[in-house]
Amino acid sequence: MRPLPLSLRAVAPALLAAAAQIAAPRPLAAQDIDLVTTADRIFGAWNNTHGPGCAVGVARGGTTLLERGYGMADIAGERPITPATILESGSVAKQFTATAVMLLVKDGKLGLDDDARKYLPELPVYDRPITVRHLLTHTSGLREWSNLMAWQGWPRGTRVHTQPFVYSVITAQKALNYPVGAHYSYTNSGFLLLRTLVERVSGQSFADFSRDRIFTPLGLTHTRWRDDFTRIVPGLAQAYRRASDGWRIDMPTDNIIAAGGLLTTVGDWLRWNDALTKKTLGAAVVDSLTRQMRLNSGLEIAYALGLTVGRYRGTLEIAHSGSTAGYSTYLARYPQLGDLSIAVLCNVAGAGATQYTRQLVDALNPTLPRAAAADTVVADQAALLPWRGLYEDTRWHAVTTLDTAGGRLRQGNTPLRALRDGTWLMGNLRVRLAMDRDGRTRTIRTVTSDGDSVIYVWRAQSAWKPTPTELAAYAGRYRSDEIGNTFVVTVEGSVLTVSPRVGVVDSLVPTFRDAFDGSDNAVWFTRDAKGRVNAMHFGASRVWDFVSTRLP
Repeated sequence: MRPLPLSLRAVAPALLAAAAQIAAPRPLAAQDIDLVTTADRIFGAWNNTHGPGCAVGVARGGTTLLERGYGMADIAGERPITPATILESGSVAKQFTATAVMLLVKDGKLGLDDDARKYLPELPVYDRPITVRHLLTHTSGLREWSNLMAWQGWPRGTRVHTQPFVYSVITAQKALNYPVGAHYSYTNSGFLLLRTLVERVSGQSFADFSRDRIFTPLGLTHTRWRDDFTRIVPGLAQAYRRASDGWRIDMPTDNIIAAGGLLTTVGDWLRWNDALTKKTLGAAVVDSLTRQMRLNSGLEIAYALGLTVGRYRGTLEIAHSGSTAGYSTYLARYPQLGDLSIAVLCNVAGAGATQYTRQLVDALNPTLPRAAAADTVVADQAALLPWRGLYEDTRWHAVTTLDTAGGRLRQGNTPLRALRDGTWLMGNLRVRLAMDRDGRTRTIRTVTSDGDSVIYVWRAQSAWKPTPTELAAYAGRYRSDEIGNTFVVTVEGSVLTVSPRVGVVDSLVPTFRDAFDGSDNAVWFTRDAKGRVNAMHFGASRVWDFVSTRLP
């Protein structure tokens, strides 16, 4: 096997020194560090010839400082990752789809606040119109298509999903997760609809429109859409996931694009970011991409048009992460740091592309402020005891547990740290506990990074242990016309199971009465006025309440 070169490509020291002179609010100590050595340290776990890895690109002020590869693009073929290796974007592709839409806005062919049904009449009429802007910002309320496919018994990777079929399922949904514009809930469905919208308005295929209006004008010569996953793409890296006995190939096997599915290189991504900085496609187009969305309540969220606008260590970060099959990615730019741009594309599931990007930011900008230490206090252990129990999320009905084992309050496996102001920290999220005067109603309120709140309500002291007779009340057939499926619920010994089709069975774990945990979603049952079970519900972060009705 050929040894992996330790230096695949790096710029000359003189170029680094020149780039370091570019003005920035805080000094970028590029002239004081060896960027190659720094990258080698950050990506050291992947710098070998027997596993997958990552490609990384760094630029500042439009000048490339580093392009480098680590690990193998093809393990069996002994082909290393280089800066020229093509990898898949994951959801970083969404900003390209948003740009395609904005070019049509610039052309005067559509408006962001147009009712999407003007172009997509197959959409149902909901209580409030879904606009093009709602589709771009994950505020439409549309259910996530991949969850719907999984509940048909066909999760991604088990069959080839196509745009026409998925489009038909998305537009068959009579209910939304929430009133249009009321919340932010990440969903790929909106971007799949945007693909069809672009095609209908432009009169071109989505791939051709992107090529003609974005990729070719900007010199993104290695960038294209994966609209046919069987097409041979020279230079494409295989994607992998780790298994108990070694690496396994984990490639996307569908033709779903626009929400993801962009094939590209780190060099093209650096050119793309530079084009955004210079507003090459027009200020109206580029400025719109970073205009953050406001919910109906007036709350401004971090998500804009296919991009997230936030702050990292006090500095502006315009970025997006991506993950699909065995690819993990992150693309970010930092306008206040001399237009610093970092692209990371990995061909291994679960790789820390976001973490690697920010480690490079830290190395290049060591003077950025650190977050202040949390003002924690020692909690009153006796006061914690009433909080123990099972809590249900009031949006997607996930169940979590608060426990005080070992003298520490934990939500699931995550410790909660008490703060002086009476709130708690769960990881980086601030949590507020509340209890009414009689102690019967207990809630956990988690404040998201956008300032939105997710509320969990206490349901039981401990997990429910139903008898086989109690489980038998749920057995039967349940129908959903929205996905054209009939679910079969049975009792196998002392376990309740649900099957969407022959050969696919999910075992349900009881949580509290009438509620269960499935393999990747919550399941609960509702009853009629006589107490008879009449419906089964699924809930997940991207599909809040999916109902199937019990058949006679």
